[in-house]
Amino acid sequence: HRLFGSTAANISLAILPIVFAAGLLSTARKMGPAFKIEKILVVGGGNAAQSMAALFPSRGYKVNMLCNYADEADRINAAIKEQGYMSATFDSHNDPAGLVKGTPEKVSKFAKDVVAGCNVIILPLPSFAYRSVLEELKPYLAKGTHIGVTPGQGGFDWIARDVLGELCNDLVFFAIMPMPFNCRITDFGKHVAVQEFKKNFRIGTLPATATDSALSVCEQLLGPTESTGHFLSTTLYPINAIIHPQRLYALCHPTGKPAWSQKNPLPSNPFFYEDIDDQAADLMDAVNQELILIGDALKAKGVLVDVPHIFDFLAKFVYRDPAPTLQHFFANQKAYKGFRCPLKERPDKSGWDPDFSNRYFTEDIPCGLCIYKGVADIVDVPTPVMDTVLTWAQTNMGKEYIVNGRLTGKDVGETTAPQRWGITTVEQLNRGY
Repeated sequence: HRLFGSTAANISLAILPIVFAAGLLSTARKMGPAFKIEKILVVGGGNAAQSMAALFPSRGYKVNMLCNYADEADRINAAIKEQGYMSATFDSHNDPAGLVKGTPEKVSKFAKDVVAGCNVIILPLPSFAYRSVLEELKPYLAKGTHIGVTPGQGGFDWIARDVLGELCNDLVFFAIMPMPFNCRITDFGKHVAVQEFKKNFRIGTLPATATDSALSVCEQLLGPTESTGHFLSTTLYPINAIIHPQRLYALCHPTGKPAWSQKNPLPSNPFFYEDIDDQAADLMDAVNQELILIGDALKAKGVLVDVPHIFDFLAKFVYRDPAPTLQHFFANQKAYKGFRCPLKERPDKSGWDPDFSNRYFTEDIPCGLCIYKGVADIVDVPTPVMDTVLTWAQTNMGKEYIVNGRLTGKDVGETTAPQRWGITTVEQLNRGY
């Protein structure tokens, strides 16, 4: 099954268009009536949120912003007052390209000021922010509101059920993959530089009966969109948790050389993507293959999930990249240029150590690999490679997630794995679909 790592040249890329055309990896939408977007609430004040706050109004949509972190709302309001609008510059290969301008109608720190009239809410947020935002929104959510989260992982639906309870039955949730933009704020509240605006998207929808309207929303706002079917698919999709931990584990355990340790620092801080080697790509592939087996076990038990390989999803579906291997894709795809590894240089300049407080660990382990592992336990799929990475990460994070190959450690309650929510059977995983 080692098809998509450094040995991916063994697969004939000529068959990939046939695979996609046959719909084996997802479900394409048959166009129906467009969902009418009355007004959009963009939640957050980060890079992607500010990109949306410029882009969506430029396309004729009414937009409010909820920025409930620190003084972001005040800063954005001050910036708009000074400049007159928010802006984003899209690199020339994107559509749109160049400068776009947009002005949100309202920007507030408080949901009560901005939720009314918004029938679409978009949350471009890290998974650790889901709970607090849903708690803020809860008193003001109207029946039929479509809530889209991106990149949509981390067990969003389980958190929503825990916070919103029966109110979930009156709402539509959809998870958008991947995050639409690679972007960086250059002037807070005024300008964002967008390196990459992705061209193709997949969503999972809850309830499944609302798939068509959720697809319509995503297509109107972002572009061509397909359905992954079961919302659990989005939770298990191979994105950040397949990339980040495995890349860093491989970096710290170079083949044929001593592993990183407190006595043996890394000699330099390489580029995260450009310098990916075959070892890192093979490790990503191995964990992804275990994830695919988890998906196969779920399907065998009647849960119709779609869990692809990251090479199929990112390289071939999202970017339509001709790269022959996963390693070649990451090392050469221009959307991933310029990012360094999350390392900290030692004060005496003797070397570098992994920053275990970075989100590549604090998010991608408890809200990524631990979810994969939790579902694996439920369907009894062994995951020895995943366990190796998890054990290394939890030891250096000072956490205990897995014990003797099972997700039973004392810190499981800090994760968003299904076991945290009391979900221990396939029937419970399938609840609400």
